[in-house]
Amino acid sequence: MGACSTPDLSGAITLARAHCPDRVVGMNIIAELTDLLGDAAVIPPEKLDLRDPGVVPENGHGVCGVAPADASEAQALFRWATKTGTPVVPQGGRTGLAGGAAGHNRAVLLLTHRLARQIDVDPVSSTALLSSNVTLAQAESSARQHGLSLGIDLGARDSCMIGGMISTNAGGMEAFRNGQMRQRVLGLEAVMPDGTLMSDLSRVRKCNEGYDIKQLLIGAEGTLGLVTTACLQLVPAPPPSETALIAAHDALAALAIFHRLQKATDLTVLRAEAMWPGYFELTAELNDQGDRIVDGAGLYLLLELVGDPVDEALFAHTEADLETGAVLDITLAASQSQANDLWRIREDSFAISRRHPHSLWFDVSVPLAELDDYVAQMRQRVIAIDDRLDAVAIAHLGDGNLHITVGYPEPFSNALANAVKPAIFDGIKARGGAFSAEHGIGTEKAAVLSTYGDPGKRVLMERIKTAFDPAGICNPGKVLA
Repeated sequence: MGACSTPDLSGAITLARAHCPDRVVGMNIIAELTDLLGDAAVIPPEKLDLRDPGVVPENGHGVCGVAPADASEAQALFRWATKTGTPVVPQGGRTGLAGGAAGHNRAVLLLTHRLARQIDVDPVSSTALLSSNVTLAQAESSARQHGLSLGIDLGARDSCMIGGMISTNAGGMEAFRNGQMRQRVLGLEAVMPDGTLMSDLSRVRKCNEGYDIKQLLIGAEGTLGLVTTACLQLVPAPPPSETALIAAHDALAALAIFHRLQKATDLTVLRAEAMWPGYFELTAELNDQGDRIVDGAGLYLLLELVGDPVDEALFAHTEADLETGAVLDITLAASQSQANDLWRIREDSFAISRRHPHSLWFDVSVPLAELDDYVAQMRQRVIAIDDRLDAVAIAHLGDGNLHITVGYPEPFSNALANAVKPAIFDGIKARGGAFSAEHGIGTEKAAVLSTYGDPGKRVLMERIKTAFDPAGICNPGKVLA
């Protein structure tokens, strides 16, 4: 048979460029879904091409997109997918970094943007009923109108959606105070792979009504079903805060200050972000803030604080550290503009790519007492592989979640990438840490889970997957590859 004569579609997303039979299959799938759900629900591949796939290019790969208008249409889609054996890949804001929303040329992308958007804040019980397609920023804005907050924040706040945050058990900068999404969720509504609707939208803290199915869905990365609605526990919104940057001698000194401030009665620590010198110095320079670099600093601690007044209380709690040299310098932002500048150093993590366009990104956790030792040994292991490699690190200090970037002056070969990974992961479990902290497993860490995960836990995970999704159509190839 000759080459397929159908014109190729622009971009990375096509029905299947290589084989005409795949293209015919795709056209049949689009026709069947249009008959089932209507024209408005089906997004053909040429329109998928126009969407931003996010950090993971494969997020755009699919036969077509399907955007159900409500849970009943999602049920119909899953029943059809189970009957036909068609993979379904749920997608929200596409801000994930581990490939949890990656598609392929045989999959249907389940898009949530057409679901009726619901934001119902109950200020008396401090809860919010939210549809899965509400962004974090939208939910937080509504909560703030009642003096409340979701108690969780991410850099992708304007794009990430509640359903995706639940499915990845998102953490962020306030997790040390309020927990991850697992601790925020009171109830869920979800469509299961066989089309069953589970509606367990409890709005109370105490609810012992049998197996807590929602906890299996939280962090499952869409492999066990589609979250459509959630009830979240809110917390009081904090009063206006101030930002301080502390240049500490090392991580142990920074941790001592952090714990002291946590116990203080005249200050409240809202956020505590740590940056090792390699990250801080590079990002500060790339943001025209090289004057923030302090000679001899082993760790920079960026704090968001509430107090009256913050400056006096902070000085009182760090005066002795300044005298001993545990603290080398303290900068208190004098305005919101200065505070934004300081936070830009922390949040502009992609600045590293401007210096090191070829990079590997890692997301791990280690116990707080292990931070300095782990980072030092990790850097030594990485440099021992090739002295042109550069490993930089930042952390959510309160919970030990490290984000590590390993840069290289040229593209990573598979051999080099595979050599770097053990330098990051080896010994983490023995330290009591985790090889995946808040970004999930997706496709990126499926092999890591097989290598470093507990075999008994994996067996149970596979049984759960089989029980929830016996046809294997719900986001296949993620988590359990």
